[in-house]
Amino acid sequence: MKLVKFFVAAVVAVSMLAACESESGKPGGGIHKPAELTESKILIDVTAGEWTNCNIWAWNLEDTSINYTGGSWPGLEIKNTEEVDGKTYYVWVAEKSLCAQTIGFIINNGTEQTVDINLQIVDGTKVALTSKNDDGKWLASIDGEEIDVPVEEPKEEPVLVFGEHTYGLIGSFNEWGADAEMTVKDGWAVGTIELAADAEFKVRLDGAWDNSYGFAATEEMATFPVDGTQFAATWNGGNLKVAEAGTYEVSFTIEGENEYFKVLKK
Repeated sequence: MKLVKFFVAAVVAVSMLAACESESGKPGGGIHKPAELTESKILIDVTAGEWTNCNIWAWNLEDTSINYTGGSWPGLEIKNTEEVDGKTYYVWVAEKSLCAQTIGFIINNGTEQTVDINLQIVDGTKVALTSKNDDGKWLASIDGEEIDVPVEEPKEEPVLVFGEHTYGLIGSFNEWGADAEMTVKDGWAVGTIELAADAEFKVRLDGAWDNSYGFAATEEMATFPVDGTQFAATWNGGNLKVAEAGTYEVSFTIEGENEYFKVLKK
């Protein structure tokens, strides 16, 4: 009787292991990631864009503050390549903790980039650039299937109250990494940064891209003043860009439903 019980228990254990392995594969597919797998290779084809380099920017979909590729744009430079069936791929090796997870994912070359992609980390997945959308961003396929890009409802600018948020500067001066803190003083959030010629930057509230402010050039004001003159800030507007290298004091405030900048070159 003990031998029979042992045999039945062993069969049940094997069945449970097989079920666990099946769950780690792609939906509708076979087993793509064995239980003992410690890393997963993602193969990236950028020949459609004729890129000569490739970076990856990857983040946690539930907590966007968690970044898997360094946290500084344009992300991790992929240096390894691999030839498969006569085609050369850039190879990103995802760590063990990401196996079978679905993450946010952008491929870029420092100038051009893909749309945001939701990517399940499964060993051997092939991602390929396909064509550009109306916004100039690349669409992509995953294992030969074009990704679906959901049409987002336009977001409305939030009504914010000055003093109820944190304020920070982010840009090429800090590789678009962690915000440089701004100090609230006399009704303005103020920060001082060192900028190279043609450097770009923005202001973010609460460290969130949904509440970033930039500059929208118009016929009346093609460029913004750097003598401390107040001018309008634009919600999710373009990056502010300075022509000359130097030290800049950047100020931001909210007055009712309007936002304003002052930029002073020291």
